[in-house]
Amino acid sequence: MSEGWLAPFLLATLRAATPLIFCALSVVLAERAGVIHIGVEGVMLAGALAGLLGVVFWGDAYVGILFSLLVGLILGLLLALITVYLPSDQVVTGIVFNIFSLGVTSFIFRLAAEKNAAVQALIPVMPGSVFGLSPFMVLALVLTVFMWWFMFRTGPGLKIRSMGEDAHAAHAAGINVVITRMLILTAAAALSALGGAALTIGWVRSFTDNITLGRGFIALAAAYCGRWNPLLATAACILFGAGEALAFRAQAAGEGLNPHYFLMIPYLLTLLVVAVAGKGRAPADVGRPYVRR
Repeated sequence: MSEGWLAPFLLATLRAATPLIFCALSVVLAERAGVIHIGVEGVMLAGALAGLLGVVFWGDAYVGILFSLLVGLILGLLLALITVYLPSDQVVTGIVFNIFSLGVTSFIFRLAAEKNAAVQALIPVMPGSVFGLSPFMVLALVLTVFMWWFMFRTGPGLKIRSMGEDAHAAHAAGINVVITRMLILTAAAALSALGGAALTIGWVRSFTDNITLGRGFIALAAAYCGRWNPLLATAACILFGAGEALAFRAQAAGEGLNPHYFLMIPYLLTLLVVAVAGKGRAPADVGRPYVRR
């Protein structure tokens, strides 16, 4: 492998991993607090569309990012009300939300395309790259380190982890479990939406139906393989990003083969890594609706 080939490959790997990193961090944050974040795929898809529409109609990438974050906060609050406040089954709610998001984003995308044909075209490259690294890439790496420090080296991080291990014990220690979990899930959804913005604004520069293509579920696998540790989850995302970068490079170099064979690489790699990683110990109370005794 020549040096001239290696550097672009590493850059492509990080570019492909960046949306996954944001979503994996959102899963780690939510599930450390005891809430299964199956809806990460749907929030990521909504954030991807919101970010692109912000760029097209307002002409600024950072406005698009703000739109994505706003949509993520709204959807996160909706999920928190349903799964934490009511509470309802977190897995079923997440699956239904993903299907709902797929249909709604496709509908809104077509409406926006009728208003402005630029919605279907490539948006400009996001400014602010340093040494080939986009602001999204830098932010993803910084957030990884910050979340690890916050989760394992601060008092608030300890309280979040305590809710994931035993919500009733956390309540006995003076933590308002319902309100805190709602805030955490809302923040996690904002991170998921930021992952969608990183996909459409920072990488693909366009939107199509179901553009996420299961990346939210790959982020779930990364959090699982990383044992709900931000650093390890990010490492898993980079590995999956390498699989996607390899798929695109193989697709460009291959001759006479169906390109879908190459696009299978990151998903097959995900299955392989999950199988090799084995069963991990999740937070003990994750997925259990909290009802005050």
